[in-house]
Amino acid sequence: MKETQIYIARHGETEYNRQQRIQGRGIDEPLNKTGHLQARALAEYMQAVGPDKLVSSSLTRARQSAGYVADYCHLELESYSELDEMNFGVLEGKKFDDITDEIEILHKNWNSGKVTYAPENGESPVDVYRRVNQRMLSILKSTPGKSILFVLHGRLIRIVLSVWLGLGLNRMQEVEHSNAGLNYLIWDGQIFQPKFLNMTSHLKELVKAG
Repeated sequence: MKETQIYIARHGETEYNRQQRIQGRGIDEPLNKTGHLQARALAEYMQAVGPDKLVSSSLTRARQSAGYVADYCHLELESYSELDEMNFGVLEGKKFDDITDEIEILHKNWNSGKVTYAPENGESPVDVYRRVNQRMLSILKSTPGKSILFVLHGRLIRIVLSVWLGLGLNRMQEVEHSNAGLNYLIWDGQIFQPKFLNMTSHLKELVKAG
């Protein structure tokens, strides 16, 4: 099987990101001004890469981010609800500072290996991995030897990469992510080999401008 190039980007910033609020699957926030600039910078970088396929979740922040890439790279965008962010249940919309105890409970369970633990009315890491991995593998197997960009979400990226890179879901917190940060992996049909993770050099001009 020909090696497939996999790019995985996180969406650009939203006001919920800026305010340090949990978005999750149930919050469909658009990009803010910074998020649009980040998405454009990502698109400029990907224009030089020249991906063959573009995929995002069905949520607005991911589709808007991917839309810039679609314009710059002249690609059709495919969006799938299976790639939406984790459902954080009753925690969605709340500021991290207001739910530190609840977040600590989540991380304590997940870090100890209890990755079937879910927030009230939400999903567990295992739930998320199963739905996301099934869709992503289906896409990868249908386009062998191609270059694909997925525009996804922070927690979801941690979940998927922790398994694909052999860390395990209990170590997903070790996977870093930034708004419009980019990961690059090679897949031979069996093993995922990372080339770079959470690369943000394409965003440095934004920092200077800001």
